[in-house]
Amino acid sequence: MTPVLATRAIRAALVLSGAVATGTGTAVALRGTASIPGGAPTVASNDSVLRFYAVWWAAQGPVMWRLAGDPDLDERALRSVCATTFLGGLARLVSVRTSGRPHPLFQTLMVTELLLPPVLLILRRRSATTPAP
Repeated sequence: MTPVLATRAIRAALVLSGAVATGTGTAVALRGTASIPGGAPTVASNDSVLRFYAVWWAAQGPVMWRLAGDPDLDERALRSVCATTFLGGLARLVSVRTSGRPHPLFQTLMVTELLLPPVLLILRRRSATTPAP
């Protein structure tokens, strides 16, 4: 892959991931478990923490969009976004081990969260953009 294509791929992945984060986070913050495929009503404490975390997830979207628009494609910021996403995938993996397999959508998201961050960091090294000083 050429450096220019690597940069475009990173930017596209960030824009798409940001849309997913903001859309799903907002939906969960507003609708709770009713917005989750396979979700069921839950106790008040679980609903409260779920909606709180959903706002943090929704906020990740604009961070990704800002990074996608950064002319330098700041490697440090990209590493931060990738680390957060990867750790979220690891948390889902712990959930699978302790609670069983979730809805197929969440299994797919887990795989994406574990694989996409390393791919983006490899592409960043190949990109035409130089790291910010």
